[in-house]
Amino acid sequence: MNRRQMLAGTGAFAITACSPEAGTPAASTSTSEVFSGARLMADVEDYVNLGIHRTGSTGDLGTSDWFADHWGALGYAVDQADVECPNADTDVAKLRIGAEAFDGFAQPPLVFTAEGGLNAPLAMWDAADPASVSGRIAIIHVPREPKAPSPGPAYRAAIAECVKAGAKAAVLLMSGPTGEVVAINTPLALQPSIPLLQIGEKERARLETALATKAPGKLILEGPGGTRLGRNTVARFGKSGPWVIISTPQSGWFTCGGERGPGIAISRALSAWAVTTKFPVRWLFIATSGHEWGDAGAEMFHHSQAPKPDETALWFHLGAGFGARAYEETPDDPVAQSTPNLARTLMASPDMIPHLEAAFAGQPVIEKPLPRDVKTALGEYRLVAEEGYPSSAGFWGYNAHFHTPIDSEESTTPEIMEPIARAVAKAIEARLAKV
Repeated sequence: MNRRQMLAGTGAFAITACSPEAGTPAASTSTSEVFSGARLMADVEDYVNLGIHRTGSTGDLGTSDWFADHWGALGYAVDQADVECPNADTDVAKLRIGAEAFDGFAQPPLVFTAEGGLNAPLAMWDAADPASVSGRIAIIHVPREPKAPSPGPAYRAAIAECVKAGAKAAVLLMSGPTGEVVAINTPLALQPSIPLLQIGEKERARLETALATKAPGKLILEGPGGTRLGRNTVARFGKSGPWVIISTPQSGWFTCGGERGPGIAISRALSAWAVTTKFPVRWLFIATSGHEWGDAGAEMFHHSQAPKPDETALWFHLGAGFGARAYEETPDDPVAQSTPNLARTLMASPDMIPHLEAAFAGQPVIEKPLPRDVKTALGEYRLVAEEGYPSSAGFWGYNAHFHTPIDSEESTTPEIMEPIARAVAKAIEARLAKV
């Protein structure tokens, strides 16, 4: 039984038509420069300028409309579907120790403190002495290996142990390349337990000095709470033939320039290119919200709208960080490089690997795609692999700014994105020549 069969009957979600039936482009688009680095970079900048992209935020909803307008102008039939997720915004997210105040990020699943905040003694989490945080605000710090990402799963495990030990709350001193907070993606099914606040590692010295005073802590987490709606946006073009699906997530904790930007820009470019091709296929582009909530929007699309594997010629997923720039770690801040981030993966079905190797020749790491493996596939490509789409490829990755508030348009460059975009189109052309 594949994922589609397992998810059958789990309930559809609201769909609203946004444009007329597709078939002939409503607006002509020159494709001579559709994959130019300058055009791709302009899209990344526009995306970042929409603001924070948490599901249902103004920036996230603006992104959905931005996609819908783009695809509608190209002649696609556009639908939008509601994705309901918790509201992750806060009005106050702060720790006070004596005269010192530390602003941070409230890590979901959100638990707000009572009016006036939570007052309690502070204690560093020690796995060898879990009882030391009982009745206290636990301070959790998990060191990372040099050049490694922030160890989110290790923080989750430590939080669970603090809850078991009776901690009243936890403050996560997040280890990461930039010293900023590093938000952790959160499954919708994860149950709230205690208030959680992230503080970036750049505050470590000040926090340790404050802890040395033995003053009690006051944790204040306040916010609107509740849920809000993001929107998946689906665009279809063509009247007959198997489907070619191009997917990309659009939501994330912050502005997501390097995390989401390249995939979003390349998706928009591919959609303009696709309407000029003559392959006997139908095209489907999907931009999913709800990504930071355990791929919620992608899960909904898979079990309610996605064409079945036997109706699909190819699924190409444009995931996280594959077009971000590299950063050299130094004793101070990471230094931006002009070269692409190497912490990226391209995975594909066996039939696609020769096409991808030819198209991506000379592009570090992704010139050697990994064979599709359901056990190791990550990001939203995991869902494609689990459902057994016979022909597929997908990216995922991270870089120094991944899941941080400073992930802006500076996290990528036109020179990094352009060869990737052209190679994706080349690989798709090679596959569809056999349809």
